[in-house]
Amino acid sequence: MIDIDIKTLFLFSALANIFIIALFATYIILYKVKNHLINIFILSRVLGILFLFMLATRDTSPKPIGIFLNTTLNLFIVFYEVYCISYIERKFDSKHFKRYITIPTFLSILLIFYSTASISTRIIIMSLNVSIIYAFSAYILLTKKGKTKIQYLTGYIFTLASLSLIIRAYGAISVIEANILSTDYILVLPLIFFLILNLIIPLLLIFILKEKDNLKLSELNKSKDNFFSIIAHDLRGPLGGLQQIGELLWLNNITEEKREQLTKSLYQNSKHTFNLLDNLLKWANTNAGLIIYKPYKLNIREIVLNNVRLFNSQVKLKSIKLSCNFEKDLFVYADYDMVDTVIRNLISNAIKFTPVNGKIDIIIDKIDVAQNTCTIAIIDNGVGIDKETQLKVFEINSTVSTFGTNKEKGTGLGLKLCKEFLTINKGNIKIESHLEKGTNVYLTLPIEST
Repeated sequence: MIDIDIKTLFLFSALANIFIIALFATYIILYKVKNHLINIFILSRVLGILFLFMLATRDTSPKPIGIFLNTTLNLFIVFYEVYCISYIERKFDSKHFKRYITIPTFLSILLIFYSTASISTRIIIMSLNVSIIYAFSAYILLTKKGKTKIQYLTGYIFTLASLSLIIRAYGAISVIEANILSTDYILVLPLIFFLILNLIIPLLLIFILKEKDNLKLSELNKSKDNFFSIIAHDLRGPLGGLQQIGELLWLNNITEEKREQLTKSLYQNSKHTFNLLDNLLKWANTNAGLIIYKPYKLNIREIVLNNVRLFNSQVKLKSIKLSCNFEKDLFVYADYDMVDTVIRNLISNAIKFTPVNGKIDIIIDKIDVAQNTCTIAIIDNGVGIDKETQLKVFEINSTVSTFGTNKEKGTGLGLKLCKEFLTINKGNIKIESHLEKGTNVYLTLPIEST
């Protein structure tokens, strides 16, 4: 026997949960965290306080109701916490959460059939059920790829928790007249471990969050370093070319035909360099937070038509038929400058990779009322993009810079910028392409404020 007041232990643990909730509230405010899983974790702690007070005062509540509430609360508290730690790195998905919540729901229903059983039987069943949840989470943390070191450590701790609860279940079999307030070693030690774990889990979750943030920051810095080295390389080429063309034009002993060729090269090279610098500046300003996202209701048909007129001279040079097949106005909820940049980049790409006498159509592909989005397609019959390149065009740490049908040099940055701007505007971009058959670019935007 251990000389300890179990009720006092429960009340102390309940007060500790109040401190933990205050700690997480401070963390959310200081770091401006927006994460559904952290909210679920805080909910589990609120339920934990209720659960522990009910355990401490279990003699004062009606037994059937008290037993059912205690067991159900305990199962859901444990599930909420292990779910948060197991899936903290993924974007919250309500369907995924609902699918996994069937586990504590099923176990709670199962426990109803044991609500009138002996105390020993209830301790056995409850301990085994909670043990299953910890074991399931430990399996995810120790076997799934992409987990951090602290998550692996947590997996081993959850394994110990599962084993300790199995020991408690065994204790309920071996101890005569076992009950929730029993002070036998084999019953109370697993309980103390469980209550200590109750204090450790919040710290583990915070450490996991910080470790994830550090990994993301490290990966982002590596990507940016790689990206800027690519840009530096891309700038050196055209700037060097401009210098060479300038030197040749400075000479007086070149023919008029050669001068005309050099002038055309100068125009194309300077245009490419300007586009590269323009996209680079916008990308850098976005990442530095200098471009402010200001969404409002805007007519995307007008934006498309304005850009079609902007490229009128380039279209004529290649005899391309560029048409906007919108039957009526289409309103989206987005930032005007960002959407305008996206449309301009995509039309520029389509013209670049469409041959003489080619065709480019801009159409409304789909309006999804259920998802509150619309999809616009820019379709060309140009040279197309191979599958390997399609996988890289949106990656920040890869460079995909190809020549157009008239040897126009791409910046390798336009599609990355489009992806980033559309993501900020809660939209998306997708490419479907086949070599020598053309490319379809689909951009999706919200049609109302979300």
